[in-house]
Amino acid sequence: MFQRTIMIILVVVIILGGGFYAYQQLMPEVQPTDNGPVYSTHAVERGTITVGVNTTGELQPSDGGGIRVSEGLRSAGFSGEIILEELLVKEGDHVYKDQVLATLSAKGLGDAMKDIREKIKTEEDMLMRLTNLSRDKIRSIDPSQGVTVRAPISGRIQDLDIEEGKKIEQGQTITRIVDTSKYKINLRLTPGEYTQVKKGDKVNIHFSNFDGVYEGQITKINTNPVPAGTSEDKAQGYVYRVTVEGLNEGLIQPGMKVRVGLKNALGYTNFFTNNSIVESYVTQDRVASSTEGIITEVHVQDMDEVEEGDPIVSMAGSDVQQTIQDKLEKIRSLESDLRNLESVYPMLEIRSTMDGIVAYTEKQAGQAVSPGDWLGYLYTTSNMGMFTEIDDIDVIYVTQGAKVEVTVDAVPGEVFEGTVRDVSTRGNSSRDGISKFHVFINVVGGPQLRPGMQAKGYIDAGSAEDVLLVPIEAIFQEDNKNKVEILKENGETEVITVELGLMNDRFAEVKEGLNEGDLVVTGSSRDLLPSQEKENSGNNTILPIQVNEEDPEE
Repeated sequence: MFQRTIMIILVVVIILGGGFYAYQQLMPEVQPTDNGPVYSTHAVERGTITVGVNTTGELQPSDGGGIRVSEGLRSAGFSGEIILEELLVKEGDHVYKDQVLATLSAKGLGDAMKDIREKIKTEEDMLMRLTNLSRDKIRSIDPSQGVTVRAPISGRIQDLDIEEGKKIEQGQTITRIVDTSKYKINLRLTPGEYTQVKKGDKVNIHFSNFDGVYEGQITKINTNPVPAGTSEDKAQGYVYRVTVEGLNEGLIQPGMKVRVGLKNALGYTNFFTNNSIVESYVTQDRVASSTEGIITEVHVQDMDEVEEGDPIVSMAGSDVQQTIQDKLEKIRSLESDLRNLESVYPMLEIRSTMDGIVAYTEKQAGQAVSPGDWLGYLYTTSNMGMFTEIDDIDVIYVTQGAKVEVTVDAVPGEVFEGTVRDVSTRGNSSRDGISKFHVFINVVGGPQLRPGMQAKGYIDAGSAEDVLLVPIEAIFQEDNKNKVEILKENGETEVITVELGLMNDRFAEVKEGLNEGDLVVTGSSRDLLPSQEKENSGNNTILPIQVNEEDPEE
């Protein structure tokens, strides 16, 4: 019985001891009460802050030019066909400013220019005859001085019937000038006589008014017979017309009756069957007025002998002035057309407008082209463009003219200078709902760059040196004001309103409200949950990591 009681007591003791041990292990140890929260702080100190925006984009040439047929060919007035004679470059070629890239040909250009030159000469000749001025002086003529009609050939004045002060109409005959040194006879030969003569034969001529025989020459033979039957024809059937010319010794006049024949072997003349008459003088010209005007002076009389270029009459009046003015304007208009066509030649060589690289070509040699046609395109890598998009949070830091550092994976180790050229003022929503703003960056490139390369850019949003800096985590907003909490020497905290300047993802510039050395609160144990307070007893890793006060950038 006693032993059994001892065993029961022993079991109870063991149970009570095990329960107490279990209680000790399971129940947390009672911690002593803290005197206050624990703070993580950072000393306000001076340093340098840099703000920027990182972005990516694709490089494209910002400067380019075309291999293009000049539009000037259209305004030059050339309407002929233009052919691409030769294309001298291919895709990828480096070219230089003013280098010839292609040559063209203009069909009919030379003939068109020749035609205009002939028209100019014709107008000049007419004006020279009107004004009695040399070719180099007619462009400076004074139309009010009138015109002088001059002899077109040397000869004798005939049928002059005008008076000074009389009005003369355009096209009206002023006189005739006859060269009396040679006369002309038309013969009508029988078929038998026709077979005995040929062009160039010498003939004997007998004038009914004079004694003796004069020499002439056959200058023309018409091989087509015509019916006989005129009053002068002594033979029937057909006759042949033959022209004879002879030198006039001063007495022979048109209308004189003549007999013509061939000299035989005995020295006698065998005269042709049909007699004839002196038809006319070989050379004569009608002098007519080229414009309407008033006769101011008559320089010759009827039957006077004149030399080519001698003045016949002078004319004046508004119509004369207008005629001169019209001819001058016609000459100037033709000369303008000629200059336009001459300007075509330089345009038949297509030159590069820049130093660059040939992007592509479109035409082949031998193809017809038109003014303004594109034959290809050039681009330059010395000035590239980078198009990118910035979200609405960062775009406030991007300003026109801001400097940009550009790097390209394809060209490691190189940094290219860039400048923000344009920033859109309105954003566009992206697929993720964030507004994006278009930004275009000019990049100072190099020959190793190519369109389409992916580039990274760091847009400089500003920097400040020797300014007060605080960590971003120390700043909070209250009543729409930026504030920080500082830890004073007595262990208490105080909320201070601050004015901020530049701000990046780590620090902010403090312009007003703090002094160098102030301790700003970046976190405290009050921010922990009760369970975290137990788990982190003696461990401050839950609090914000303190920044190296000696170097706020680290």
